[in-house]
Amino acid sequence: MTSARLHGRWGVRRAGATVCAALFMALAASVVPTMSTAQDYRGWATTSVQMVELRPLGLDTVPRADVVTDANGRLLYNGIEVSCVLPTICTGYLPLAEEQTVAATQDLSLTYWGLGVEGLSVTALARVRLHAGSDLMWPRSDDEFDAMLAYAQLQRGPMRVRAGRQDLRSGLGLSAFDGVSASYTYGSARAEIYGGRSLARGLREPSSSALRALDDFFLDHGVLLVGGSASMRTAGILTTARYHREILWDRSSLVSERASLDATTVLSRVRVTGSVDYDFSFEQVGKAELTASAPLRDGRWLVELSARRYVPYFDLSTIWGFFEPVSYSEAVARLGWSPSASLGVWVAGGARSYGATGATVILEPMKDNGWRADVGVQYAPAPRWTLDGRYQLEWGPGAFLSSVDGTARYRVNDRVSVSATALSFQQIEEYRLGQGRAFGAGATADYALTDRVGLSGGFSMIRHRDGGNVFTSPWNQGRAWTSLRFDLGGDPGMGRRPGG
Repeated sequence: MTSARLHGRWGVRRAGATVCAALFMALAASVVPTMSTAQDYRGWATTSVQMVELRPLGLDTVPRADVVTDANGRLLYNGIEVSCVLPTICTGYLPLAEEQTVAATQDLSLTYWGLGVEGLSVTALARVRLHAGSDLMWPRSDDEFDAMLAYAQLQRGPMRVRAGRQDLRSGLGLSAFDGVSASYTYGSARAEIYGGRSLARGLREPSSSALRALDDFFLDHGVLLVGGSASMRTAGILTTARYHREILWDRSSLVSERASLDATTVLSRVRVTGSVDYDFSFEQVGKAELTASAPLRDGRWLVELSARRYVPYFDLSTIWGFFEPVSYSEAVARLGWSPSASLGVWVAGGARSYGATGATVILEPMKDNGWRADVGVQYAPAPRWTLDGRYQLEWGPGAFLSSVDGTARYRVNDRVSVSATALSFQQIEEYRLGQGRAFGAGATADYALTDRVGLSGGFSMIRHRDGGNVFTSPWNQGRAWTSLRFDLGGDPGMGRRPGG
């Protein structure tokens, strides 16, 4: 037995022990009375397990004698397109042996309050990851534990103070930090300030250690984050301004400095939203978007127009931002129609224009425009049935996508629902899969065991066809998953309602 499989089996045992321990603590918390009637809690625990089976690609060589030429002049080896530069050897991305992996996560989220101090509460969201199977690594499976959130909060009237691991969701993206934040609300105005150790985006790890594996030249320093925001509603307009600055922990260098402005209003039944951000480091306007939507004919029609500008963002800790990433501008129109409560149809289209690349033109300039179109429908032929369908087409410089999918959902009763999905898509000029088309199908089921316990699961299979029979194609991907969720505690707001 190989060491990988031994490690995998040991990982399964350790996963089972950890998951069972976490579930035991969660269940114990849900059945053991609190020590004081004033104390209370609310949260959830979720155990998810996913199995993935796929056949990866690998660059390999084949004898020229085994390669044939089809009617379109393509060079094929067992139905797979290859390139023959040398007279005796050809190269191509060929299928490798199938690999399987199992990834499990255990999430536990809890909020406690009534701790003896008025307005004091504690919130935590923890995640445990485990991995078993082949050498195929599931994303983040090597990071076994993450504290997604862990902070104490004190709410006294209009003032709120938090200390610990927090996150920020704003026009500048999703940021996380270990530190302190304070906010104050006065009427329709609100102000907030925050600061602490910055965490790498998407990783919830200190920036220096998280980026070390990606960039050997990143300075061995933590990153300090400071910022603030102010929002106000006046004359029917909600406006939020934010400032965000990151520097190295020893204050020797700037990492990033940005600001954003978001606004929302309703003008004669037309909802208008807009946002823009500015990068002080590069002295340029970053992303910007303006959207207007209006319901017509008693809400049966919905018209939406959007214009946006996107500029890739890189902070000063990496050199990629100095290569002048290409921006694009896009206009999108969307029209929705709902003649009845059981039928909804929508169609959308957009055009995109890219900025100058600054690249040297050798044969002919690259195309700098693209377009996309979407159409979808949702129909409920009966109270228990819901049908969804969508077609998406994108055509841009260097990439093409044609995708169609449909889903049928059936609610068996108040506790059980099932669904089935079929899809097909074609992508060329991106992943060396030629001009073939992928076909897939899947099914899911949801079962509410009790009002607090829910179980869901499903599977899916994708096959790729590049000539020949789709059922004998070497490209495939299979997945199966299951999830068990426990709701813990109760909603304090429901206690005052009749029957709550």
